[in-house]
Amino acid sequence: MTSSLIDFSRKEKSTVILAVTIGNLLEWYEIYLYIYWAPILSRIFFDSGSTFENLTHTYLIFALGFLSRPLGGIFFGRLGDRIGRKKSLILSIAMMTIPTFITGLLPTYAQIGLAAPIILGGMRILQSFPAGGELPGAFCYLYESAPLKNRRHMCSWAAMGYQIGVLISALECFALERFLSHEDLIHWGWRFSFLIGGLLGLLGLFLRSRLHETPVYREMVSHEKIVKEPLLGVLNKYKHGVFIGFLYCALNSSTFYLISANFPDYFGNILDDNYSYSLIATAVILLISTVPLPFFGHLADRYNNQKMLIGSVIGMLALIYPICLSIQHASLLSMGICLFIFILFFTCTSALVPYIIADLFPAHVRFTCVGLSFNLVDAIIGGFTPFMVMQLLHSTGSRCSFSYVLIFCAMLSLSSYIFMKNRHPPPNT
Repeated sequence: MTSSLIDFSRKEKSTVILAVTIGNLLEWYEIYLYIYWAPILSRIFFDSGSTFENLTHTYLIFALGFLSRPLGGIFFGRLGDRIGRKKSLILSIAMMTIPTFITGLLPTYAQIGLAAPIILGGMRILQSFPAGGELPGAFCYLYESAPLKNRRHMCSWAAMGYQIGVLISALECFALERFLSHEDLIHWGWRFSFLIGGLLGLLGLFLRSRLHETPVYREMVSHEKIVKEPLLGVLNKYKHGVFIGFLYCALNSSTFYLISANFPDYFGNILDDNYSYSLIATAVILLISTVPLPFFGHLADRYNNQKMLIGSVIGMLALIYPICLSIQHASLLSMGICLFIFILFFTCTSALVPYIIADLFPAHVRFTCVGLSFNLVDAIIGGFTPFMVMQLLHSTGSRCSFSYVLIFCAMLSLSSYIFMKNRHPPPNT
């Protein structure tokens, strides 16, 4: 079903990419606002008497929000397979915008007691549910809108949206932390960030209203191939593909949260626990992991993406020990060099994951199955990575204990890449 695929002009391609990825930008902008402001949120929404326990509870709420993502992925995926990719993407960003804005208006523990963290958790769940349809929707939309010859390159832009969202969040937090007093940050500074998120959502709604439906979906409608099978029947029929998709995404998910949430703290600790330095490190890390994404997608359209993925995982595994040594010896230069190379390998996998997971499934169930695969990984592994790393650090006392999570996820993904089948190999393969 490729006869109706179009070859975008540069302007049309830019418009499609911006409209599709802005929802991912909002989703991850909000997620990392929560992570960056976690020390402040832990102070004003919890009162356990222990700074560590307050922060742990804050991260736990963050992780619990991800439990609603698989349900959201199924709901919006099913919607996208039944009524269209465009309508599903419009609804998901509208439903994400509301809890993001409301979070900036929430009362604190000092004002309403135990109800404060409960409401905060409720907003995380309400924001995470429609977010379950965002990235899978972007993967499917870009995959189905691109001609076969540059489909990997087009899909690589899906990862650009969420990385830029985190980058904007980091830069905004840095600016607020730089120019506001600590008291102002606690009283209203953190709220400003979430309110801005609501405005980003409105912009996303406008842009998505101008999208066309994907050529693949239009052709599917014209041939009356819209899925009519019950949801449980679909999930049972494609459960093997969903499991493979889970394995494809395992390392990518855990690593993204690790380098965005945990590694900046290591730089901050080396530089005297300065939170500003942590935010600068985050911005630099995200720039390194964002800029090369289209390059790796373009490369995969010409060469073997399976070999690129396997090589990237092996490269990441080889760098774990040098990174641990640099952390233990507090060597900023060594850690910077090792992490730079590590992030380039990670960026290669990030660029190709949207394509390989969308390519697993036929068009009539693609959105549903991609949504379930991707969100199960984030719910079980990705969302809990900052929490698990903190618990490992607390129980072992080793700043290198994060490697246990990383090695486990690398083994999962590597095994799936080794046995991966390329349905549409590039011409030079």
